[in-house]
Amino acid sequence: MTRMVTQKDIARRAGVSVSVVSAVVNGTSHTRMSDETRERVEAVLTEVGYVPNDAARSLRRQRAGTIAVVVEKVDNPVYRDMFHGIYDAAEARGWAVVLGDTIWMQSGSHFLARLLGRGSIDGILLRHDGIIDETVMRLLRTQQTPVVTLEGRHAPDGRWLAVDDVGAGRIATAHLIELGHREIAYVGGGRAFVTTARYDGYVTQMREAGLTARALVATEFGFEAGSKGLVMALAQRPRPTAVVVNNVISGIGLLAAAHDAGLQIPEDLSVIAIHDAEIADNVRPTLSTVKLPMAELGTRAVEEIATALDGRPPRAGILHDPAPQVIMRGSSAPPTSGQPS
Repeated sequence: MTRMVTQKDIARRAGVSVSVVSAVVNGTSHTRMSDETRERVEAVLTEVGYVPNDAARSLRRQRAGTIAVVVEKVDNPVYRDMFHGIYDAAEARGWAVVLGDTIWMQSGSHFLARLLGRGSIDGILLRHDGIIDETVMRLLRTQQTPVVTLEGRHAPDGRWLAVDDVGAGRIATAHLIELGHREIAYVGGGRAFVTTARYDGYVTQMREAGLTARALVATEFGFEAGSKGLVMALAQRPRPTAVVVNNVISGIGLLAAAHDAGLQIPEDLSVIAIHDAEIADNVRPTLSTVKLPMAELGTRAVEEIATALDGRPPRAGILHDPAPQVIMRGSSAPPTSGQPS
């Protein structure tokens, strides 16, 4: 029978003490070491596929009553409802919530050490989708602390949750088709899985309607992405009469760029963005959106942490209920007489 790899074995291969290996595995910072030493130990851990003895560690471990939520750009208004769902579900269990940004999820950082410190965090809700360095992800997988991935399909242990991004792309496109638009572009996002899924929904809906789907106008994310996307979309031929924007923030950037260019929305161009946020009601014209069940995503994510802590199998997957919902506002309307229909 193959002998289980121990921390002593790791220490011997990495040329360090067992206490150094223990500090890296547990994410503690009281043992001093250079970044080079830490990276060497992490490389050996990954190479041998080291997995801590959870049964033994669980006997020593007491619950901290705290979970961590790590997302990109914590000030993104898209996360508001998700945060509410997380905080409500955590409060119901008597848990506290630590909020962090993925920018601090770097090997050797104090934030990462705090997340992985012995007994300090019971579970991590992480929006990954290719944002976090793979070295850090490999390190997370060696820990006892359960990690639930949000809005992505990357969790090797099956603990992931996502909203229906394909459905969001479909319903946004269907809304514009039902209004009478035939020349519809898709703007925003990048190579992340979320963008791919939403764009796939757009393509499927266009083809089912007998229409020609256009190439993705990939501009990444943010207000500036919407501005760039407008220029690139209007350069397409035939010129689109409507656009689906990958996310609400880029959608607002597109509206601002249209105003600066002297375009009338929705007379010259109808716009709908995926994801809803309060800010969509406070721009002019108001922005049509697709509302996704973000509060439910937050609630389910906390429940998944509880499931992991209880040693039960994952109940992960895509949230189809409630389904994506169009919130029609002032930015979308039927094509005008001067536009092709």
